[in-house]
Amino acid sequence: MGPQEVVWIAGAAGRMGRAIEHRLDHEKYRILTTDAEVDATDLDTVVHFAAANRPDYVINCAGLARHDAAQERPDDAYRINALGARNLAIASESVGAKIIHLSTDDLFPANMPHAVNEFDPALPHHVFGKSKLAGEKLVRDMNPRHIIIRSSWVYTALPDDMIVSAIAKARAGEPVEVPANQFARPTSCKTVAEFIIAIMESEEFGTFHVTSEGLCSRFEFIARALKLAGAPTDTLASRQNPDEAYRVDLDNLMIRLTGIYELRSWEEDLKDYMAEHDLLA
Repeated sequence: MGPQEVVWIAGAAGRMGRAIEHRLDHEKYRILTTDAEVDATDLDTVVHFAAANRPDYVINCAGLARHDAAQERPDDAYRINALGARNLAIASESVGAKIIHLSTDDLFPANMPHAVNEFDPALPHHVFGKSKLAGEKLVRDMNPRHIIIRSSWVYTALPDDMIVSAIAKARAGEPVEVPANQFARPTSCKTVAEFIIAIMESEEFGTFHVTSEGLCSRFEFIARALKLAGAPTDTLASRQNPDEAYRVDLDNLMIRLTGIYELRSWEEDLKDYMAEHDLLA
């Protein structure tokens, strides 16, 4: 065996950072995980860390993800989501590393009547989406060896995430109220992490949508999760607030064109993920 390649996960304390680290081959790679101790918004700090550790891959999981926080603190949103992404791209390029940057479906308007692929123009309507779009552009500009990944409704088995929280409430007889007018493609963190590793180890570059196949509402998704868990559904209720309505359907065009990975339906992905985490009935 040759020397281990080095993978640097920035923002490793978040749910995607942890999922990626868990699924990487720890014998094949030397994995560096950083969070607040290496401030991605400080260019000198990031460049010096890259120079000292010489990563072959930089995976940027860092970001300000809460929409309300981004709206209230736009400077922070752009500092973390755009400037931080730029700094990691500069640092990765300076040592010849490939950068994998995580983005979002929030780049698109909330009422798209058709599926959107990687070549459709983004037009975010809020600060969070605008800051993420700025981050994408800066990553492209600063490191040609880039992979940008847009995903949708990424879920985990953490206690405060939507699946586990809904199951716990249903079993306790508490109300489970879920929007019925929000549509997207729910995708497990397992699927996103496995795709990241697959494309990291390939010679592919560019922007990729990574979502499980098929559009569904949040209500339909949670109802399916409760059924798979054998949890009661008598307290499950749909909500139809017009202010909450959206529909964003990310089409995985680049994955189909390159054939680099095979994505399953959201139903199969959900069942497999719940089985892995002992959440099935």
